[in-house]
Amino acid sequence: MAGPDYTSDGLIASIKRRITLPDAQNLFSPDDLIAFMGDELSSTIVPLIHSVQQEYWVMKVDVPLVQGQVKYTIPVRGVANGLRLLTVLINQGQLPASQLTEMQFPMLRPENTASTYNWLSPYMCNTLYGFYMEDDHIIVFPSQVVNQPVNALRFRFEREPSQLCSTLEAAKVTAIIGGGVVQVNAIPSDWTTALLYDLTKATPAFTPILDDMVLTNINTGLTQLTFSNLSPDVAIGQWISIANTAPVAQIPYQCYPYLAQCVANLCMASMADTQPYQDGKKKEAQMKEDLLKLMQPRDMGNVQTVVNRDGLFSSGQYWGWSGGVYWLLMIGLIGASCLTKIL
Repeated sequence: MAGPDYTSDGLIASIKRRITLPDAQNLFSPDDLIAFMGDELSSTIVPLIHSVQQEYWVMKVDVPLVQGQVKYTIPVRGVANGLRLLTVLINQGQLPASQLTEMQFPMLRPENTASTYNWLSPYMCNTLYGFYMEDDHIIVFPSQVVNQPVNALRFRFEREPSQLCSTLEAAKVTAIIGGGVVQVNAIPSDWTTALLYDLTKATPAFTPILDDMVLTNINTGLTQLTFSNLSPDVAIGQWISIANTAPVAQIPYQCYPYLAQCVANLCMASMADTQPYQDGKKKEAQMKEDLLKLMQPRDMGNVQTVVNRDGLFSSGQYWGWSGGVYWLLMIGLIGASCLTKIL
């Protein structure tokens, strides 16, 4: 018995089984069903998995600070162009990666960066530091942070799953030749060196191994591809596809039946198959409820530690001293003043 089919082919077969759709039908082509799945991935599956906040898809990218540059683009593959966390790496490029110190980099609201003349305010712009968001980028504040940059920004973000494609539009690695060269089962006819390519794990959790690989040569006779930045983690059986696509759905495998059911319901709705559609929607709702219970908590045994970074006596968003010290001094001054009046 062959193992499970994790590809878009397997998902198409699952959809057809749910609506007893014969292979000889002409109503929905494989490309139609793949397009339906892409829509459901973006509109249903991604929001569902994002809602449980269990660190699915989280990746990190380090971007060196550039002198005089305060604007940095948010990674374009993030879900809803959002961030999971932004931190600062100290002494980037001067110490080994294992010795880098990762520091908190607070998020500010734009109004916090405006000057204030209230000396009692703990949010004076000359003491604040951090960043604020502006469209598809972040702004480092204040600008003095990058006057002499020796650090880097670490972007953590939820990498959005790639859009599904047919296995005919992808290539499976069959051998690793070396020097950036891999042999594949077949090379799609429309592939060129002008495009970028992604490398994806073929088994759960369908992890993206490397995005945006640069293809420098195509040898159709030997079915070999040469990349200038091939990942050292490349392995036989992995999939290569045009950037932002993959022949496997990059979601937890337990979500595959739910995705197939969502698309099956779309097909039944378009066929005006009323009773099966209503039954299918009930099944979809039950599957969603079960998935939410399955995906959270992701770790059932360990207790998550709660760290109050913004408490009364914790370090705050200030240069050189903590917010806790600030408030401790203020409380001390007020107490001393009250004591003086009493005496």
